[in-house]
Amino acid sequence: MELSRKQLITLAVICSGFIILLIILAILNAHQHITVSYDTSKYTSVTLYKGTDSKDEKTIAPTRTIAQQSVESGKDYFLPKGSYYLIAKSDNNTVSTRRQGVVLDSEKKSISLPYDYTQAYLKQLTNKEQSAIDQAITQSNSTITSLYTIKSHAVLEKGNWAVAALAFKGSGTDLNRDTLKAVLQKKDEKWHIACSLKISISKYECDNAPQSVLDAANMIDITTQQPLMPNYTIDQPRQRGSSADV
Repeated sequence: MELSRKQLITLAVICSGFIILLIILAILNAHQHITVSYDTSKYTSVTLYKGTDSKDEKTIAPTRTIAQQSVESGKDYFLPKGSYYLIAKSDNNTVSTRRQGVVLDSEKKSISLPYDYTQAYLKQLTNKEQSAIDQAITQSNSTITSLYTIKSHAVLEKGNWAVAALAFKGSGTDLNRDTLKAVLQKKDEKWHIACSLKISISKYECDNAPQSVLDAANMIDITTQQPLMPNYTIDQPRQRGSSADV
């Protein structure tokens, strides 16, 4: 039985439609959605590169092929599955460049980019906030300035945490010669002492502070501390043959 011209056309249309559907399904199966969210006041340039072939995002390296020149925050992109490499930059050197591998596979990818201030910018914040930090410490105890000198200030994290050292400057007979550590948090644009001033501050004693802040406080240079013995310095060994050695 021969098909009529109309039947042949109808069959051809059905076959073409089926083929097109298969192509669409193949494209959909080979692509995936990705959304990147970030603070636009921190990152001014976010670029997505094709990455080296790897299923582990930690081992992916960038290639020279740009997959998306300018990635907009919160915008959905539909890209071929595979490995990519994301680079987020700041033009004013306030935020560290962020680099990370990305694997697009069977599930939609949503990435939120955190940011870290550069050491240079944190140093600027430290210089700017030093007097306010000193004021917060001295207001917590009116006798502090008579016994200690506040030094080794450092603003950390997102500019909302700070540490400082209280170096002893009392009399040589005073038994309390240790350098105290101060941890401060900025709330409502004002610095506050986050936990008690101590020689060493643990997470148990200051559980609201990030561990990195406590580590910074506890590792403040020991040269800020007065020696335990008057007239003794670490840099100058005692002279042999003196009357004190007899």
